[in-house]
Amino acid sequence: MIALYRLDKELEKEMAVLLEKSGQNIGFFYSIKSILDQMMNPFVVITTERYTEELESLSLPVVSLSIDMNDVKRAWEKRRGEEQSVKKLVVVCASQKEREWLELEHALNPDVVGSDCLFRCQEDLRADHDYGNNVYMIPVWDVSFLSAMPPISDRQLVSPSVATLRRAVQQATSLVTYTKDRLREKHLMEAVVNSAHDAVIAVDRLSHITLVNEHAKLLLGLSGDVLGKPITDYIPHSDMLRVLKTGRQELGEVATVLDRSIVINRIPVIVKDQVVGAVSNFKEISDIQKMEMSLRKKLHDNGLEARYRLDSIIGTSTKIIETKEQAALFAKTHATVLITGESGTGKELFAQGIHLESGRALGPFLAVNCAALPESLLESELFGYEDGAFTGAKKGGKPGLFELAHGGTLFLDEIGEMPLRIQVLLLRVLQERRVRRVGGERIIPVDVRIVAATNRDLAEEIEKEHFRADLYYRINMLKLDVPPLRERLSDIPVLVASMVQEINEQHEQKVEEIDEGLYAMFQSYHWPGNVRELRNVVERMVLLAKGGKLDKEDASFLFAKKKTTPTHSVPAAMEGQKDPEAKRIEAALQQVKHNKTLAAKILGIDRTTLWRKMKQYHLE
Repeated sequence: MIALYRLDKELEKEMAVLLEKSGQNIGFFYSIKSILDQMMNPFVVITTERYTEELESLSLPVVSLSIDMNDVKRAWEKRRGEEQSVKKLVVVCASQKEREWLELEHALNPDVVGSDCLFRCQEDLRADHDYGNNVYMIPVWDVSFLSAMPPISDRQLVSPSVATLRRAVQQATSLVTYTKDRLREKHLMEAVVNSAHDAVIAVDRLSHITLVNEHAKLLLGLSGDVLGKPITDYIPHSDMLRVLKTGRQELGEVATVLDRSIVINRIPVIVKDQVVGAVSNFKEISDIQKMEMSLRKKLHDNGLEARYRLDSIIGTSTKIIETKEQAALFAKTHATVLITGESGTGKELFAQGIHLESGRALGPFLAVNCAALPESLLESELFGYEDGAFTGAKKGGKPGLFELAHGGTLFLDEIGEMPLRIQVLLLRVLQERRVRRVGGERIIPVDVRIVAATNRDLAEEIEKEHFRADLYYRINMLKLDVPPLRERLSDIPVLVASMVQEINEQHEQKVEEIDEGLYAMFQSYHWPGNVRELRNVVERMVLLAKGGKLDKEDASFLFAKKKTTPTHSVPAAMEGQKDPEAKRIEAALQQVKHNKTLAAKILGIDRTTLWRKMKQYHLE
């Protein structure tokens, strides 16, 4: 639609005829309120130069009607044809902008009305005392302006030509399509802003509000239609004024508004190095805390969060301090880390600590025990699978741990137990940093740091052809050896004290005293299960404790076990009587001429389990 704003009746008729011929819908408006009522519809406004300024705040395309020098020439020639005049010609302009354009047009073609021509705005006429020697040329649509002028007797109305009106119609028509596209973009922007979780408010360079969502209205206590109004009407000392002045963004500022604590970001809108507006988004701190708690809960429930920092690892012995310092140094790099150590020494604690000390601390942390899953399941867990990749596959497929750990750390525990075929796939991912799901063809880039752990001697496993040498060299870039408990016996008192406190809280026990003699007894034990075994022993003692105290007599079961169980137990396969399970494994291997894959199938177990059993019974 094309809106005709505050035109006199004769001019309206002329414009309406031209617009109807161009196939445009026409609207007639006589007040700002009438235009505001139609703001949801796309339209272009045609008005005289005198009223363009009052429409500026509406952000509508406006085509200004203005006379040109040819219109002035026609009116001047008509006047001169009626009577001879030697008076000076003065063209009265509706605005300074119109005056500048007419002066430029006259300068480029002074012969149109002669060089002796002046241009005046209304305020200029107040100081003009030579009324009797001038003829004042006034645009016909400014006829109402005559009553506000000084007492000028000699004046001539200037009517626009059809060509002048046609140019305005053509310009307005060309803007209609643009206006429709712009309104569509505006509605889209409003939908995006209103769907945002943050409160959003924007102002133009004059600090008039151009955009606000309902969330912002609620937090700021705004009501009614605030668009187009100065933000200072609602927030007298708004910090948006400072951003408009400095052009600098202000992020993460904490403030209190209407008794609510909020976090505010203010960002200038800069076009061609000029500040043309500013946007502020803000959120209640309580909302941020709720979102963080919800996210942390989901990550924790999914095992995607590391909980232990290196500082959480208890111990003051030289060996454990050196190990923690080395882990902290490794954390600062992006290289793969191989953690070695006996079972129960806390290798995963170090893996989590390395993750939380690294630049990936905000990313996910995932862990998988390579010895706990059959070969086929381990492959799909690591690399994911596509829809229909195998019987029972989840509809739509499933992302693997490499995809889920993108931007974070993947901990591969017991990597020494990983089947050789999976080792090949893992090596390719480490080299190419890309993964392909089982049953899929799509290549997915991944950014994952690998931390691996094992209680095996991988060099020995390579000699036995149980582990690939190329994978070993890839993961052994940084090696961290976690000392066994028997090499850090001085840490036992602090470990026990911490464990007792934790177990008290978990089981609502009240053990408050520990016999000093118990520490000495613990330090004389060899701890084949390391810290994990110590934890189990302490937990048993706390649960069975009497009188809120742990005595050394409570640990007698541990040393009774020691008397009957040698420090290094003799494998069953080396004893006179072989274990029945060992006999079955040995028979299966002989049946298939030591083909481990076939032997595993006969026994109904996977190859990883078979290898572990063979080592346990010394059948290799």
